[in-house]
Amino acid sequence: MMIIPADDRVADCISVRREVFVNEQGVPEELEIDSLDEPGSGCEHFLILDDAGSPIGTFRAYYETCDRVHLQRFCIKKSARKKGAGRAAFAFVENHYAAKGVKKITFGAQCTAIPFYEKCGCVCVSDVFLDAGLPHRTMEKSIG
Repeated sequence: MMIIPADDRVADCISVRREVFVNEQGVPEELEIDSLDEPGSGCEHFLILDDAGSPIGTFRAYYETCDRVHLQRFCIKKSARKKGAGRAAFAFVENHYAAKGVKKITFGAQCTAIPFYEKCGCVCVSDVFLDAGLPHRTMEKSIG
């Protein structure tokens, strides 16, 4: 498995997100694809590739402040789940941004994914809210 910057492969990121969020979870495409997918948005995109180089996951992130990053659209294709890719990708996020001086990662987590993120050391910091019709909670993790 490999994780690569994908600002020049956003179409591949969107393809993975379409499979997971739109097709699997029923999120309307007009909510899934937004202005942060546009060049120059300031959002960094990453692809998670299997050993053959095929995309199996993705995530994107943007700086809320100079030392706080907001993670979004973190997903792994169903066929690649429960094999360590998500855990490895989250560790990559921590290491990548800690090296850049980031102190905290924040994100909205689907409630069904909270146990995964808690295993990664994240904590819930909000009540439940709906995002794209799915229950979420804000989570964060201090790093660096």
